[in-house]
Amino acid sequence: MRSTLYILLAFGMLAVFLEACSGPDTIADLSNESYQLLDSDSSSIIFPSHFRGETTVISFIYTHCPDVCPIITANMKNIQSGLADTSDVQFVEITFDPERDTPSVLAEYRKVYRLNDQFTLLTGQPAIIDSLMSRLHIVAKKAKIDSLQQDSSDYFMQHSNTIYIMDQNGRVRTEYPASVVPPENVIEDLKKIR
Repeated sequence: MRSTLYILLAFGMLAVFLEACSGPDTIADLSNESYQLLDSDSSSIIFPSHFRGETTVISFIYTHCPDVCPIITANMKNIQSGLADTSDVQFVEITFDPERDTPSVLAEYRKVYRLNDQFTLLTGQPAIIDSLMSRLHIVAKKAKIDSLQQDSSDYFMQHSNTIYIMDQNGRVRTEYPASVVPPENVIEDLKKIR
């Protein structure tokens, strides 16, 4: 009886040890996925293979967002500025709203927010963006600005608020509440994943 207890205790301790050493779980394995998107220069980007070999911090935004998305972009910039070495880290923002967020609109967003070359802003065909968002459990839904104006083309997006870290092999390893996560939390995980 006592030896059985010791064996169970040993297996329990081994499980705890292995869990502690294994690092972050994989949220989504995108390594065999292929999403043809466009960057803010209208260049074709195959996501995620374009970023293979680099750790990538990913967020979803839309340029007409009046509140959360500018905070997400600012937080991404704070994560970047908090890293001592960013040579093997890329920052990717993918639009929720490809109908309005064309490459030229994303280029203007890049200028307004002073995003450097380590930031890639992506758009594409709505079906492709939707497929990628679905894979990452991202939700975005159009909502009319004024429900009394049924014919209005103005809308905003009700959307998820998430930042992800994707490792060098295309595996999404961690996720955070994008607009409120302290940058140092993401930076600490980046150090472990890189």
